[in-house]
Amino acid sequence: MTVSGYRSRGYHFDITNNTAYDQYFVYGRPIYESISRIVDEIFNEYVRRPGQYAPYFTSFCNGTTATCNGLSQWGTVTLAEQGKTPLQILRSYYPKDIEIAEASAVSGVLTSYPGTALKVGSRGLDVEMIQAYLGRIRRNYPAIPQITDPTGSFQNSTKAAVTKFQRIFNLAADGIVGKSTWYKISSIYTAVARLAELDSEGNILGIGTVPPGSILKQGSRGQDVITLQYLLNVVSEYYPSVPAVDQDGIFGSGTKDAVAAFQRLMRLNPDGIVGTLTWKALYDTYQGIEENIPMPEPEPGTIEYTVVSGDTLWSIANRFGTTVGEIKALNGLTSDLLLIGQVLKIPSKQGTNISYTVVSGDTLWSIARRYGTTVDAIKRLNGLTGDEIRVGQTLLIPG
Repeated sequence: MTVSGYRSRGYHFDITNNTAYDQYFVYGRPIYESISRIVDEIFNEYVRRPGQYAPYFTSFCNGTTATCNGLSQWGTVTLAEQGKTPLQILRSYYPKDIEIAEASAVSGVLTSYPGTALKVGSRGLDVEMIQAYLGRIRRNYPAIPQITDPTGSFQNSTKAAVTKFQRIFNLAADGIVGKSTWYKISSIYTAVARLAELDSEGNILGIGTVPPGSILKQGSRGQDVITLQYLLNVVSEYYPSVPAVDQDGIFGSGTKDAVAAFQRLMRLNPDGIVGTLTWKALYDTYQGIEENIPMPEPEPGTIEYTVVSGDTLWSIANRFGTTVGEIKALNGLTSDLLLIGQVLKIPSKQGTNISYTVVSGDTLWSIARRYGTTVDAIKRLNGLTGDEIRVGQTLLIPG
């Protein structure tokens, strides 16, 4: 059976029964115990590209009645008999830098639409997500005006972008992100970013940088509760007084106790209710932890570089004083295709300063950590008197 209405059209499911997309299901059919046991062990593991949160689209087909540019059922046994590991088998079909990650939050299926329309005055991760999606869509539909509102804050420029999007795609142009607009934006973003393709740009939004605007308390449910529980569990790893909780999207007594413990730690009113002050404290604490976790050292004689929009192997090689061939050899690349968010190893030429162009989200601290130097060294080399940098600014980085 093939269903012609998909989630982007307002349905809550996607079914094709084609092994190029999903697996055929027959009610009452027996299952293999060995497969069931393995699935129980690895159900929360998924494939992704380095530096990305979103799963990588691992197209799969049986190789006979259905074929695709991905893993083929009839080729894997041969590779396994050669002694290859599961990751090596996956890398035989997909990019060489994919990795197997473990999901940080596991819950039942939640509806993507937040349940409440977004409009002028709305704030939080849902707004940040829509702003990010529209910003990417704008590259393909330049008639959509640029959003200049603060990240996560739905103000006039976000409304203008939403309204223009609605006009382009024949929706009611009211500047409000209701259910139909939400799914249409998600659908178009998926198409332009090719999230469902093997050359996907990927998505690194994660939990975002702006706290949700919701008020959560015992009895609350949904995606914001999962975000809360994830943050509490990260904090609990570093602050023993905050207990870990189940990441089930349900605000129960255990979550309330953990919130109250965190509030006491932050000298807030320990009422177990998550409002604006508690959300801010959680995000500030989480970001502080994330920024101070030591990064693994790159291989000797190399540095790591994260691909951004507009990069090519030639431009990267030129920037770092190396060659395309050296970069491809070091990273096991067989083509010139690069993906946004992809992490490359670059040959490091000691003593040679590197030219770096600032992109959105950069800070002197993050740039210094990426290149294994210090903020002070970058400031001295560039004659900077403060920590402020701007997008598009060119900095010299000590080699």
